[in-house]
Order: sequence, then structure tokens, then C-alpha cells
Amino acid sequence: MAALELGDRYLIVNFGAPRHILTTAHPEGLVMASKVAIYQVTDSDDLSRPERFKEEVRRALGLGGSDPVMLTAADVSKYRSAVEGNYGVVATVGLSHPSCHDMRSTYVPLMPSTINIVAWVPDRLTASAMVDLLRVVAETKAAASADLMLRCDGGRATGTVSDAIAVAATLDPSGALWAGQATTVGSKVASLVYRALVSEKPSREQVLSWALGLSLEELVDDAMKLYRSAPVPGVAEGKVKEMVARELSRILQDPNVWAFIVAARENDIRGQEGLLPGLGSDEFAADTKKVIADELLATALSLYINGFKALTATYWADAMKDRLGLKLASLPMFEDDIAASLAASALSRVYDRLLGEGHD
Repeated sequence: MAALELGDRYLIVNFGAPRHILTTAHPEGLVMASKVAIYQVTDSDDLSRPERFKEEVRRALGLGGSDPVMLTAADVSKYRSAVEGNYGVVATVGLSHPSCHDMRSTYVPLMPSTINIVAWVPDRLTASAMVDLLRVVAETKAAASADLMLRCDGGRATGTVSDAIAVAATLDPSGALWAGQATTVGSKVASLVYRALVSEKPSREQVLSWALGLSLEELVDDAMKLYRSAPVPGVAEGKVKEMVARELSRILQDPNVWAFIVAARENDIRGQEGLLPGLGSDEFAADTKKVIADELLATALSLYINGFKALTATYWADAMKDRLGLKLASLPMFEDDIAASLAASALSRVYDRLLGEGHD
């Protein structure tokens, strides 16, 4: 078991007695320690020499030299946890600076860790099993990051660029040899890590920007660029923009709509890596005409949202996207068509109200 000590800028996981801790947050890697601290930094903190800064944190919090210190810009008071018996996980989660397998640029990050995970188990493990358990935590973090649809332009996100992990167990040469997901300890930890990381759902607007590559505001702006090419006389543009934003918000409350958005993102992730059978990555990047599934998805979504009127509006948006400089034009194959469907379908509903039922 572990006790949690929450302060103004810190969260301490206290095991009460020294444990073997395998961690990415201490230069020695494997340490004997009784506490792990997660410390919340501010813009005024000097992180140019992070290990020196961690020593200052240890002194301020009364920690020992072997106690790992993780740094975060996330609010430590909003930590997430999952515990079952003597197995437990605590995490602080910030999802900026996503990482993926094909980073566009690499560097040594000076920003603090954003996803910090501390896991503990009562089991006796060999050194190889402890490494195996660290792998389980990392792989589960990657799965949770992907399922949350955290966006990374170089592929599927696996976390952020400066995550930190610590696993605490009893190191024993005669202990368990493995701790993977198929073992009792590994499956328990994987379940707890996943539950902790997805326990707080991001907002619809946040998921939209991750899954589609555009914010709600950017979709509204694209719809308004379309509208300006065919305005309704006598109606204030500000009023129209409010109506478009309201329609999009209503549309995005529908889980059926989200199924289309998720499908587009998943297809684009696979397409850019050449993992859609029969379609090479070069063909995908060139938006080959032999693929019509992107248009079929957009057609189905448009018809679902507002029938034939939305469909014709979507064709209009697709034809005008480059000429009008719509932001959705920069999206990959599937996402640009779904974004066009969302913006144009919402606009078609607005036209219905302006030209038919009146303003609302």
C-alpha cells in the first residue's frame, strides 16, 4: 500500500518503507527509496539543469537522495489514481507536446514530464521482471494515449515527449521471471494504468482538435468563408456566425457523428503509413483518385446531418476549399472530407433557418 501526500505544488507517493523502484526519473534507474515525488513547476522555474533542480526539490520536501522526483506542468491536485488491494497506480496527466514514432524534429526536451505514472505491486520480481513491468506501463500509456486520440502529426501518439514512469516492487533474484500483460501482476497493472489515464475524459472540443486536426472555431471560420461567397441579404454576419457555431455544437453532441470522425482519423493514420491494403503511402499523400471511401464517408455523414441539402453544400465546400483558402484543405485524405461535411452541413442548416423558418 502507499499513502499520498498532497501539497501546494507537490504530490508524494509514500510507501512507508524503502522499496525497489525502477524509474526513468532518477539517473541511477534502479533505486531503493520509500517515496516518489511529482512536483509542479511554473514558468519562473529554471529547468536548464533538471537534476540540479530536482535536488533543490528534494531538500525543500525533505526527501532522500534516492527518492525519484518527477516534474510536471499539470495541476498535481488533479492527479488520477486506481487501486485494487495492494496494487495501485497514481498519475498526473498533461497532454501537450505529443510524441509518436515519426517525430518531425527531435530535441532534448527541457519542459517537465507531462504524463507521470507511479505504479506499485506487492510481488517479488527479478530484475528482468521489473523491466518487463516498466514495459507494461509504457505500452499501456501508449494505448491510452491513442484511444484518447491525442494527435501527433508523425503518426499515432504514444504519449508526450517527456513522460516519466516509476514501478515499485520487491527485487528478488528468486522472484517472478516475467511481469507482462499475460501474468497476474502485469495484467493488474495494465488495467489500473489504463483506468487511471482515461478516467478523466477530455472535452468534445479537445477531442475534435485531436481527431480532426481543426478546432471548433476553425470549422466555424471555414463555414463562414463559404457563407461570404453566398450571403443572405439583410442578415448580420455576426448573427450567422453564432448560428453556425450553435449548429456545429449540436451536431457534435451526436455519437453517430463522432463515429465518422473517428473513422476518418483511423483511416488517415493507416493511410499515411501505407497500412491500408492496396494503397501505398505515396498514393495516399497524393490523394489518389482510386480511393472513393473518403467521399463515401462524407456523403453518408452529410445525408445523416441534413439530407440532400447538406450533401450539395458539402460538394460546394470541396470544390471551393482551395480557392477560398479553407483550413480543412490542409488535412489528410479522409479528415478533409469529413471536416468539409461538418462545416457545410452545419451551414446548410443555417440556410434552412435563414431562408425558411426564420432566425433563431
